[in-house]
Amino acid sequence: MTCATADLLSPLDAGTFDALMATFEPWEMRPRLAVGLSGGADSKALTLLARDWLAARDGELVALVVDHGLRPEAAPEAEAVAAWCRRLAINVEVLRWQSTRPVSGIEAAARSARHDLLKRAVERRGILHLLLAHHVDDQAETVAMRRESGSGTRGLAGMSACVEWAGYRVLRPFLGVPRERLVATLKTRHETWVEDPMNRDTRFARARLRSRGNLPAPDCNMATARIRLEDDLAAALPGLLTLDRFGAAALDRRVFRSLPDDLARLVLMSVARLVGGLEHAPRGDRIEAMAGALRSAEPVSRTLGRCHWKGDSTVSVTREARHLPTVTANGGFDPVVWDRRFRVVLPKGTWTVRPFDPAGDREVCGNPSGFASRIERTLPVIDGLEGLVAVPHLDWTTLGANQAIRARFVPPQPLSGPRFTLSYGAGIDRVRTP
Repeated sequence: MTCATADLLSPLDAGTFDALMATFEPWEMRPRLAVGLSGGADSKALTLLARDWLAARDGELVALVVDHGLRPEAAPEAEAVAAWCRRLAINVEVLRWQSTRPVSGIEAAARSARHDLLKRAVERRGILHLLLAHHVDDQAETVAMRRESGSGTRGLAGMSACVEWAGYRVLRPFLGVPRERLVATLKTRHETWVEDPMNRDTRFARARLRSRGNLPAPDCNMATARIRLEDDLAAALPGLLTLDRFGAAALDRRVFRSLPDDLARLVLMSVARLVGGLEHAPRGDRIEAMAGALRSAEPVSRTLGRCHWKGDSTVSVTREARHLPTVTANGGFDPVVWDRRFRVVLPKGTWTVRPFDPAGDREVCGNPSGFASRIERTLPVIDGLEGLVAVPHLDWTTLGANQAIRARFVPPQPLSGPRFTLSYGAGIDRVRTP
């Protein structure tokens, strides 16, 4: 065995993990981290290394165990993982997926539910960093799946080592580490792990792909191209777009026409996700159609990504008044995230957060601040047990000062977040940008 091969199979030590975590600096004093823990080799290795890393910094770790409930054994397995954490004095919480399961697309639904459960847990605890144990083998599978589905440059760059969401960031320190090193790390510590049988169930796309073996390594050139493109986006946005507190955007069409095609597409994807409160960007053909319309000389009035795009030299982008949720909440400590766009803070009590209704609500509150009719139906209002009690964006309420209600536009991701970061292979290699 050559030295290089030996290094590929060697366990991760504290110094190597410290170098991996250094790519995400700066850290706060006494950092607080959460880790997604399944009980598999990768997430167990991450939990142990993160625990030791935090102990040296007087920090705090909480392990979040998701029970999808997809198998009869899932609940006892989750409890066994939680018991392992308690034996090691690691704070742990079991999160259970209690929603109705879809008839089809269970793999995607479970992945989305896991993300949502983890998100709610870190936000409730006020934790800024969520560690996930995706490794280089997971990265290769992700890129292969995206290639088969026809993804472009950004998709073929794979998973980013750092993704910033509103209020916290997701960190993947193992993206450049093969799974064999994580298994070796556990063996060195005389730890065991569980293997999820769903990982071998060929009814699911990722398991079918995994069964083929010999997946090609991700292409570093794709990551470099994505980093360059996202740098260009950050540089272009200040002169191209403005946002207001109602979640609406104004796009300078003259500047948009000067953008290269790939950057123009990324702008439209980012704006649609932000204003529309979308988890995923619109389809590529719809992005292309909107880009063509904006490059034309004609005024625009189109829809894309649950948004209405309208204007001539300046194009306003506003959320469409459809598929807006009505949410019941008890108020208190946890804010309500409404339509994935607004964070609503409520006092203790029983409340309903719903979209503004011009026909009925104006009779109660009038229009003291005069927001435009094109966006009023896309903004949240709050009902109590006896009807309308607050329209936060009109600064109108029937409640006293000690029962303040606030609503802020806080989309799940910024227009331009941290640059794409990625490690390929077994080394520690992060592309930094100014």
